[in-house]
Amino acid sequence: MSVYRDAAHCISRVMSIEIHDGTKKASWQRKYKATFDDELLGGGLSDDLSPEERLTQDSMTRSTIKRTLPEIQWQALVGKYSINQDEVRVAAAYLTPRVVSPAHQLFKTKCVMAWMIPERRNGLPSSFYVLHSWDADGTPERTLRRWRATTKAWLDDQVAAAHFAVEALLEDRGLLFREVA
Repeated sequence: MSVYRDAAHCISRVMSIEIHDGTKKASWQRKYKATFDDELLGGGLSDDLSPEERLTQDSMTRSTIKRTLPEIQWQALVGKYSINQDEVRVAAAYLTPRVVSPAHQLFKTKCVMAWMIPERRNGLPSSFYVLHSWDADGTPERTLRRWRATTKAWLDDQVAAAHFAVEALLEDRGLLFREVA
């Protein structure tokens, strides 16, 4: 049975599932053990699964998480961690009208996108991250900052709740690695 170090490890694997392919690797790639960092960071975590088995396990875990989590939490995880840009767009479209914030629609839309695609990712032009461009009504900067903090806090709360739910799900299914004392 495959195990994950924690919810973050699981989420990172299932949200990057597209990078795992079924193609035949060169001999040097087959010799490289992708879980080497797991052994360094996780105290010897090794599941002895083939790449195909690992992909199947991650796919099944992703499906279970998606089915189990409330839709808002799932979409928050997808928006924050998925590498699939189409999934991120869908998550943004889902979360924007549901985000609890005193801000107007334009502000919420831009704030959600800025939260999902941080400036360092170079996904959006740098002008997108200028706070005053998120408002066309001349709202004072202090109010804009408060709206941004409120909106981001709500989104972060959804991700935190999803992490706890994933941790509980993994624990319940016996998929968490536990060191034997």
